Amino acid sequence: MKTLWETLIYNPIYNSLIFIAQHITWQDVGLAVVLLTIIIRLALYPLSKKSVVGQYKMKALQPKLDAIKAKGLSKEAEAQETFALYKTEKINPFSGCLYLLVQLPILFALYYTFMKGVNQPESLYSFLSTDGLHNMFLGLIDITKPYLPLAIIAGITQGIQAFLMPKPAVPATNGKEGFQQQFAKSLSIQTRFILPIIIIFIASKLAAAVSLYWAVANIFSIIQELYIKKKLAKTTA
Repeated sequence: MKTLWETLIYNPIYNSLIFIAQHITWQDVGLAVVLLTIIIRLALYPLSKKSVVGQYKMKALQPKLDAIKAKGLSKEAEAQETFALYKTEKINPFSGCLYLLVQLPILFALYYTFMKGVNQPESLYSFLSTDGLHNMFLGLIDITKPYLPLAIIAGITQGIQAFLMPKPAVPATNGKEGFQQQFAKSLSIQTRFILPIIIIFIASKLAAAVSLYWAVANIFSIIQELYIKKKLAKTTA
């Protein structure tokens, strides 16, 4: 398992970072983190776009889901009709989870890179070198150490992204607030207000490179969310 992790995930990300720092960002590893983050997010764009569009489609689909629920079917029959509707509308309700799962190994790989240090001969491809690289971002921030301002930026941008996301649709309950409505409301509050605070706390304890990755990834997601929202508004107008 360790060999698989290193071969398929850790080593490619680590060496990509070194290559970018060595050949593109003038030995600045911090700038290399920014550029690598953008490259990763561009590569994941089709998956992230599918996730965002799926959220908007799920919200628009809620009246049809309510109609299925109103039939009073058994749980098995209701689930069959619901998934049939998802198939007809070409919606994957689990696409958001898949997108999150893909991102986590990348975040862990960056964390381990700066926990172990940039100079790792045992993981470095033979055609690369770490000579002359410096663990600074624009010559101002040592990205191997925690840096609170970057952690705060990561948390704030996460909050902005959460506010831009469509609110999760909840089934109609004839004016009564049921468990699903309460859960959806609670999840929305936690995502918008509590999660950013948690991210600030966690990021403030980790290498600034992780905060930098988080912040740049969030900014990319904000721009993407605004772009997709505008595009969807044009197609439905």
